[in-house]
Amino acid sequence: MHTIYDFAFAVILIFSLILYIIIDFKRNGKSNLVRRILFYSFIFYLLIVARLTIGGIWIPLSKDNEPSVQLVPFYFLKDLFLMYRYVGIDWFFWNSLKLTFFNFIMLMPLGVYLSFLFKIESKIKAFLIVFLVSFMIETVQLSFTYIGLIRPRTFNVDDIIMNSMGGYIAFLLCVLLKKVYFDKRLGNKI
Repeated sequence: MHTIYDFAFAVILIFSLILYIIIDFKRNGKSNLVRRILFYSFIFYLLIVARLTIGGIWIPLSKDNEPSVQLVPFYFLKDLFLMYRYVGIDWFFWNSLKLTFFNFIMLMPLGVYLSFLFKIESKIKAFLIVFLVSFMIETVQLSFTYIGLIRPRTFNVDDIIMNSMGGYIAFLLCVLLKKVYFDKRLGNKI
């Protein structure tokens, strides 16, 4: 099995982003520069999330991928408790804890972008967007695993919960920051 995403596809995507930035600067100059730079960083963030969640694309397609689904909410807590109880604090325990933490922080930047770049004000709308992005990531992983495009991944409801919590908490912190700091300092200009 060979993966093509790792280098060639990443170079093509980054080159395309740089080309887009150059063309955008030629067209628009320095007008609205901060917002455009924030948008460029958002596109780069999406590329990073795609790389982290999909990994490499397999050529030729894998024929023996069997997708798995974990639909029990907060199963990771039981898993961590059982690992700690029977094995103690070992590499597997710390790795599970680390992966849970990474799932929590992965969509935090999305919450920040929703607040500052896209100027979403509705808390329900922000939560739905973060939830749907997380659900889409898990669905794409399941679909690509089934097709054989990527190494086997699990559709995990805990990942959706942790991703959604992280993104929504970041959004709420940005709303609070805007309310406390920017409203007082800039007089409701942001």
